[in-house]
Amino acid sequence: MINPYSEEERLQAMVSACYRASRSHFNHLPMQHIIDPPREMFDAKLARQVAIHILTAEFAIPRRRLMAVLALARTTIYGAVYTVDERRYEPVFERAYARISARAHDLFMEALNDAARDEEAA
Repeated sequence: MINPYSEEERLQAMVSACYRASRSHFNHLPMQHIIDPPREMFDAKLARQVAIHILTAEFAIPRRRLMAVLALARTTIYGAVYTVDERRYEPVFERAYARISARAHDLFMEALNDAARDEEAA
């Protein structure tokens, strides 16, 4: 259960929603490979890049804040945003990105609604 009034807990819920949404599209990958992709797994790297892009572009989390929360280097965050921006010109990738982004928003709102229901029940 998250506290909807806590910025840190909302941020963690956003991160979780983005990773889970990315995992729903890249369902052949374990979550651990999306969070910390092995060097040779390019699809896992792309899944994490999509999650990072959604966090910065759709949830408007500052890149510096993401660096601290995800414990990633500045170049990793900026590289992920650049890579996804470049690929969004491809129509097939754009449609997949839109589905993943919509799923991330749905998962985040579901987490907030669950927290609100739990608060009302208490």
